Amino acid sequence: MRTSVIIGFLLGFGIIISVIFFKQEPSLYLNWAALAITLGGTISAVIIYFSPQALKNAWKSLIGIFKDKQYREIDLIGMILDISKQSKGTSFKSMIENESVKEIPFLAKGMNLVADGEDIKHIEEVLSRDSRSCTEKNIIAERVFRIAGSFAPMFGMMGTVIGLIAMLYRVKDPAAIPAAMGLALVTTFYGLVLAALIFKPLSGKIRDKNNTDTRVREIIIAGVISIKNNENTHKIKEKLLGYLH
Repeated sequence: MRTSVIIGFLLGFGIIISVIFFKQEPSLYLNWAALAITLGGTISAVIIYFSPQALKNAWKSLIGIFKDKQYREIDLIGMILDISKQSKGTSFKSMIENESVKEIPFLAKGMNLVADGEDIKHIEEVLSRDSRSCTEKNIIAERVFRIAGSFAPMFGMMGTVIGLIAMLYRVKDPAAIPAAMGLALVTTFYGLVLAALIFKPLSGKIRDKNNTDTRVREIIIAGVISIKNNENTHKIKEKLLGYLH
């Protein structure tokens, strides 16, 4: 997931920058005033629109795209089946020290509940509650970037209006017209780049990761409960494979 984001950014910005350098004068596209209007305005609007906690969730989700280790559902199922086999020959307490369990905090929490002797209903309630909380936080984070993607073109248009107003007031000074038009058009360009290549794609990536992570947690919950029930490994496999799409 992290690799696809990096490749997408490099490819997208690479194409745009290549076209600018080979076909145009690069300095024409560098305007700090335009960047301040589009990026600064978008960030300001997002801060006004969302609560500090929502912004914190958005930042954590963004970091998670690049930092969190991703597990394929089929690999996770295999891991749970191995844990199930091992648990039949040892105590649940010793399973907590399993490296595979430690690697995944949500799985570790579930196995800790099992080792503590909690009943199945309590285990399911705790894990389901935590899973819903994570899902809801990421939904909010996705919305932050989606709304930011909607604001960016608006501030691009605002810069265009500012530039056009400046141009019209200086119409008697022909030398001032190009600079005013540059600000007008570059802000629109910046707004489109921010929306189409940064905020909207990140919003979609967070949504996609959230869907995958939610499904992974559902598999873990089902696996942990099956281990607690001391179910047959073959039965657990059939149950967990049903979560695959």
